[in-house]
Amino acid sequence: MFFYKLLKIVFIGGIIFSHALLSTILEKNFDVKMIFTYNDSKKNLYSDFSAFDSIAKKYDVPLQKVNNINDIENVNLIKKIRPDLILVLGWSQLLKKEILSIPNITVIGSHPTELPKYRGRAPIPWTILKELKESALTFFYIQEGIDDGDILDQEKFLISEKDDSTSLYNKIIEIGKIMIVKNLEKIKNNCAPRIKQLQSNFIEDWKKRTPEDGYINWSNTSKDIHKLIRASTFPYPGAFTYFKQSKITIWKSNIIKKNNSPGIISNVDSNGVLIGTADESILITSISINDEKEINPMSFFSNDDVGNLLGE
Repeated sequence: MFFYKLLKIVFIGGIIFSHALLSTILEKNFDVKMIFTYNDSKKNLYSDFSAFDSIAKKYDVPLQKVNNINDIENVNLIKKIRPDLILVLGWSQLLKKEILSIPNITVIGSHPTELPKYRGRAPIPWTILKELKESALTFFYIQEGIDDGDILDQEKFLISEKDDSTSLYNKIIEIGKIMIVKNLEKIKNNCAPRIKQLQSNFIEDWKKRTPEDGYINWSNTSKDIHKLIRASTFPYPGAFTYFKQSKITIWKSNIIKKNNSPGIISNVDSNGVLIGTADESILITSISINDEKEINPMSFFSNDDVGNLLGE
């Protein structure tokens, strides 16, 4: 078994993706000196928030929960460690120059798009909403700009019409676990590449998405509604509508080639609830009521609801 004691690492991350890659790093015995993660008060700000208490305890790594990674006490903690490398994997706050200048080697971040084509926020939902057929996970050298540092490594993957945010998120985690080990070894052995991002390849900067962006307009086409549901599903807040003064979050759906008036419930059975759109129909097969646990639609809807309108 190899032990990487010559590469002192500070890890910064706060989401499910972060936790999965940190677990892989620690399993491979890389020398993580400290973990920085979000303060518990930020739990509700990130739908894919992950707690790091258990993994820090398991591997006996100091854990620092922060409100802002750039606060002076955090900067001083990192300076005391004198890390060779800082990994920033799954973190929304930009690092200031005071932190970027600390490590002996570099600061590495990740972005689940094919940089430099697509930058910005909510990359996985936007990947689905933009109907991309291919994307990538990119590891890059963090500098003071946003997602514009030299590329360390990039792995492309295909996207099918059946993919949703859940499947893409899991796909990216599995790719990331392989990439991070491979590239830490390259950094340790001083053979990590640096590939300039060609600004001429930049296409667009994706904007932040909020839970309200998941509201379903049943007057849209079935394709657009199904796409919104796929993009908004776990680990994100979900696409939603209203019925009988309750919020209905829809996690899974299918397009059914059957015409019906937009928003009108046309059928309720063991397959799900069939709802009309601008052109065809959407069959909803998994829901939550008022942000509670996921349930089968039959647990809430009944045949008495046929003919009623959703969205009010």
